[in-house]
Amino acid sequence: MGNGATQKSKWAAYLGGLSVILSLLLVAWEIRENTLALSAQAMQELNNMANETLLIGAENERLAEILVKGDSDLSSLSEVEYRQYWYYHYGLINTLDAAHGFYARGILDEADYSGWRVYTCEYLAEPSVRSIWKKEKDTFGVSFTGFVERECGL
Repeated sequence: MGNGATQKSKWAAYLGGLSVILSLLLVAWEIRENTLALSAQAMQELNNMANETLLIGAENERLAEILVKGDSDLSSLSEVEYRQYWYYHYGLINTLDAAHGFYARGILDEADYSGWRVYTCEYLAEPSVRSIWKKEKDTFGVSFTGFVERECGL
């Protein structure tokens, strides 16, 4: 009778181990699904942030004129115009910082972040925007600042 009980105990142990493994696989699958959902949500938020800022420039003719004027020669802007120019570009740089933060935390993968990476370096290389960056870079995340210095050479 001892052999039958031992056999049942072994099967119970195997089934218990199998249930633990299946539970772990289920948890891993749920984490993956949550990560994918979080990544999609992050991309949507980033795109909304960028689009809101860009639309302000597109829909406001006066601001668009200031942006063109500032891109050509920052010193030609009045104090009020400079502030408008600064707020607009600081907002976009803040969005780029957020994108980098999502990437650094693993919320965005390489495929999602690759376009943001290229745009960041091209955008910050523009002379007028670069001058804002140089003045204000200490107000952004350390990781983002390091990325800009390392990857963009700024």
